[in-house]
Amino acid sequence: MLGRLIAVMAVWLFAYQSDPVFAAGRAALLIGNGAYQVGALANPARDVATLKSALEKAGFDVIEARTDLDRKGMLQALDAFESRARNADVALVYYSGHGIEIGGTNYLVPVDAQLQSDRDVKYEALALDDILAAAEGAAKLKLILLDACRDNPFAGAMRRVQTRGAFTRGLARTEAATPNTIIAYATAPGRVALDGTGANSPFAAALVRHLLTPGLDVRLALGLVRDDVIEATRTSPEPQTPYVSGTVGGEAVSVAPATGETVKPNTEVIALPPKLDPDRHAREDFDRARSVNSLAAWEAFLRHYPTGLLADLARAERDKLTAAASAGKPVGPAVASKPEASKPGASKPAAPARVVASRDTRAVTRSVEPTRRSDRPDPTMYSRSVWGKHTLEGQPATAKTAHGTLYCLPGRGQGRQCRWLD
Repeated sequence: MLGRLIAVMAVWLFAYQSDPVFAAGRAALLIGNGAYQVGALANPARDVATLKSALEKAGFDVIEARTDLDRKGMLQALDAFESRARNADVALVYYSGHGIEIGGTNYLVPVDAQLQSDRDVKYEALALDDILAAAEGAAKLKLILLDACRDNPFAGAMRRVQTRGAFTRGLARTEAATPNTIIAYATAPGRVALDGTGANSPFAAALVRHLLTPGLDVRLALGLVRDDVIEATRTSPEPQTPYVSGTVGGEAVSVAPATGETVKPNTEVIALPPKLDPDRHAREDFDRARSVNSLAAWEAFLRHYPTGLLADLARAERDKLTAAASAGKPVGPAVASKPEASKPGASKPAAPARVVASRDTRAVTRSVEPTRRSDRPDPTMYSRSVWGKHTLEGQPATAKTAHGTLYCLPGRGQGRQCRWLD
């Protein structure tokens, strides 16, 4: 009887561990290939190690980090990840290494690849579709991060057999076909990304800074990643503009939950206490500190909220006051002076400055006068006066307005998401 009970328990434990119902809430697969015989790369292994450390701090349930894999090793890693990602909330795949495009299809290149012609690619490399299929089982977000747009080191020796024309640089544009999927490229289609001269590639460094910000919508995070990479590579021979394609709906979804939010690693999620806005108190205290606008007020705010985006903004405000005090300028909240009574013959006050806007799919720059932050309107509603009610095209857009810097993701109606950055 006891032996039978032990056998039943063993079977139950095996089913518990292998059943996808008990899959991790957030799972990640990180692959860094750098030890190529042709075109070796220095940073992929470091990129993977840096991102793995960041994911661990963000509380990911499963993190599989592998480096310098041959084709068999990449296939085995994908198979293992596919079972772990099934029914997970978030499935994240990051690849750093060589990638090539043949006939409109993107391929990730193992370190043992022998590419003598374009016909060899489907046998020697892994198609991006294989990566997408491995993450397909995740429920809320399938995020593919491709730091794989390095220049093709095999192009000089490869013969073109099945396709015509010259081999292209970088990767081709691929649109996600399954819902709740985002593909983020380190640079634009047909362009080349840098391995980086520092400890990490520009794309990997920006991902670590922004992607895992607690509670930040993944689309806003990738917009900040894009801005950082553009700035970091602005003076390089190959400036990078990261590109994002996806099929995510209007609901906000973050890679790292907001502070205090927990996720149970299975499909049955225990209901958490209602928390409509977990950062409300921090924002209210930030507004109070801004209305006082003194060093003491900002120091008090930072003692209670030492980390996060608002903490960074508070430090910036504090530093401005410190610099103003050092220069002998008055500090504190601005007080509007009363206008003098009009006198006979006095000139009329100047009319408000006309706002002049230059339209661009990526940014809108305006010459305006500053407005008190406490009086700022709702960013999404205000965006209609900047870009109208029509759908924004292309990448996220930024506008410097009288109320501050406005940042918006493309979309129509509720699909458009906007926020004030300063």
